[in-house]
Amino acid sequence: MSDFENFFRTDIVPEELSIDSLSFVGDAVYSLYFRIKTLRSAKRRTGYQHNLTLLYVEAKGQRKALEVIEKFLSEEERIIVRRGYNSRGARKRGDDENYKCATALEALVGYLFLKGRYRRLEELLEKVENDVSSWKKCAERDSKT
Repeated sequence: MSDFENFFRTDIVPEELSIDSLSFVGDAVYSLYFRIKTLRSAKRRTGYQHNLTLLYVEAKGQRKALEVIEKFLSEEERIIVRRGYNSRGARKRGDDENYKCATALEALVGYLFLKGRYRRLEELLEKVENDVSSWKKCAERDSKT
């Protein structure tokens, strides 16, 4: 195993981190995942890739993503989502429902990543990707009108 692979294997115990710290990590993991996915599917100019990635990573898109996966979550995962939704970081934006849901999703992603539950994380993110494909078609259609 390379040093780079070992870098992601961590002895950090997610349960000992604040929910906002989990969201911080989750934001990075989620964004990187969809940036790479976008590169694979949209081999065009970076402006197009950026706009496509925004469908996934903006708060509004993350709220939709959370709605897509909620019914598939275990009780443990639901607890993390609930904590993320009610976190101090989520409340910074006041009553912004999109931001609260985005923080909740990021907390879950960070938690699963740091627990090393990569298959589960990929399973959930693939559900998001499959659903967002329909948003992408709508966005492309709307941009032509």
